[in-house]
Amino acid sequence: MSCNIDIDVKVNIHVAAIVREALFLYTKQDSYEFPGQRTVAIRSMILALDEAIEANLPEDDHEHSV
Repeated sequence: MSCNIDIDVKVNIHVAAIVREALFLYTKQDSYEFPGQRTVAIRSMILALDEAIEANLPEDDHEHSV
């Protein structure tokens, strides 16, 4: 099985925030200086979720986050 296959997942913004928090909690104790490959992959997913969540917040929420 190839690891070079991308998938798209569509979830509600609230579910995305819950999953993002769970992934963060799962990796928060891991090294930032020397993280393992699994931690790097999970943190990459956290960043993707952060960007998707931010891009889909209502306009009035963008003003409060600045």
